[in-house]
Amino acid sequence: MSYKTLIVLLVAVSIFVTACGSKVKETQTVSAPPTAAEVLKEDNNADLLMVHDTLYQTNIDWVNQLEVTKDKEIGKVESKYGSGQTFKNKMANNIPVGTKIYSTKERNDVLIVEINGIEKKYYALTEG
Repeated sequence: MSYKTLIVLLVAVSIFVTACGSKVKETQTVSAPPTAAEVLKEDNNADLLMVHDTLYQTNIDWVNQLEVTKDKEIGKVESKYGSGQTFKNKMANNIPVGTKIYSTKERNDVLIVEINGIEKKYYALTEG
């Protein structure tokens, strides 16, 4: 065996042994939707609504600029959130009980409620 072949063989074995001996730590990040408590902790004036286990928030500038139209009525606000409670479906913290909730024709992540003739757009908070 020649000197060059021996060097190449030793380098190849060294790389193989090093690669097999090193452990690669893999981390996985999962992004979960925020809870009402998390949103309210960050902004105690946040206007929230929960429908189909999804939390929605209004007064988001870019959402307010969207041109969306009411589609089907999907329910009414059934309860009002109070401090210490857990947010549940058809619960809101700033919308009166009985307020109708509508889907929109253009987007499935935006809902509309109408209070005293004024429409408010609520955006689904899907990532934390």
